[in-house]
Amino acid sequence: MQNDYLKLALDNLGKTFNDYNSGRFVAQQLMRAQVPLPEGSHWDSSPAHLIKQMHHLLGVLQATPGDLLFWGTQNAPYEVGIYVGGNHFIAVNNGDHVAKIQTLSRNWYPCIAGSVL
Repeated sequence: MQNDYLKLALDNLGKTFNDYNSGRFVAQQLMRAQVPLPEGSHWDSSPAHLIKQMHHLLGVLQATPGDLLFWGTQNAPYEVGIYVGGNHFIAVNNGDHVAKIQTLSRNWYPCIAGSVL
């Protein structure tokens, strides 16, 4: 199932998402892939809520393709992306609102990763 929402995200590369941030983009991919949550719940677009919806949290070095990466702190994340592998992730760029594969760097490194399954 992780590959389903990762594939959906990859299919959206280069598309512009007006009024979208990375949290909304990630939540949309999870909903479209029908990744389950407890009855009556839905995937939230806030990184702070998304991190609470993770099945389990792990270190960034343990992330596998399809895991979510969070920037900020565990208690106050402000950004989220979908890990692709090889130090790359998919997110909507805040400047131009385009879904892009971006590279992790020392200056832009997540604090924690989370698995939805």
